[in-house]
Amino acid sequence: MRTAAVLFFFMGLTFGSAGSTTAQAQPAEANPGASDTYFTIHNILPAHEVTLGAGTRIGILDRSFEMDSHPELYAGARDFPPDLSPTRDDKETHHGFWMALTLREVAPKAEIFALGIHAGDEAARVEAISKALDWAVENGLDVVTYCDGVFSKAARERLDPVVERTVEAGVVVVFVGYPHPLNLLPGGFGPHPDSGLRDADLNIFSQDCIALIGDQVVSLVNPDDDGIRKNRPFLGPTSRGSVTAGFVALVRSMDPESSPTEIKRILKETSRPMSYRDQLAARVPDVYQAVMNVAGVAPDR
Repeated sequence: MRTAAVLFFFMGLTFGSAGSTTAQAQPAEANPGASDTYFTIHNILPAHEVTLGAGTRIGILDRSFEMDSHPELYAGARDFPPDLSPTRDDKETHHGFWMALTLREVAPKAEIFALGIHAGDEAARVEAISKALDWAVENGLDVVTYCDGVFSKAARERLDPVVERTVEAGVVVVFVGYPHPLNLLPGGFGPHPDSGLRDADLNIFSQDCIALIGDQVVSLVNPDDDGIRKNRPFLGPTSRGSVTAGFVALVRSMDPESSPTEIKRILKETSRPMSYRDQLAARVPDVYQAVMNVAGVAPDR
């Protein structure tokens, strides 16, 4: 499929630009360079010399996974619509597929499960997410991620207890835009547009660069924009959840008994501040330092 070929081409660009990464952590308060990606900023390649996430299981709560075209990406799939009828694979968005590609980069040996929650209104979506979370607990998943919109107060009243029992069962929850204190909340660089959202636990370096419109990959970068945006092959908010879930998989692969609280603590304590376009990100994770911390090696500071 031509679209997929273009996507994998961009994946190659990401790996190529990350090739100069070393085990040395990025300096605090540094401005990223034009060739930086989340691979270099988050020190992923040195972490891959320690672990590739084998033995961990990640659930993506989303839609449009391209299951028929790319079954090799997934260890399994399950749909959770309210009426238990199969969900359609929306070929126009490829949202879940993008997330799976990002996860495969960050945690190459983790098992990825496509958990379909495509539903019309918010109440139906929350019902589907709740069922998916229960399934994740029953099937021993390590982490689940969702990045498709915030929830109303009424939806939170239904969803929060489900998230709480999911985390209590040992599953790390990584939901973008979901301020529950037990959620491992990923954010970007700079303030969140929703002033009511709490500060992010981790700041993930990702910027919107391109969009998939029909079967065409269209650049969103202006010709006079700086080079740094031209190295962003994945969607910003979507990649924040996927990258963070991948970090969780790498950390837990080092210690399968680690709790969600311990994993959050390790990722936060091995993070450091960094600025980008005069916006300070307080906690930029260094996943190499995180996995070395689990291995009993003191962070390199």
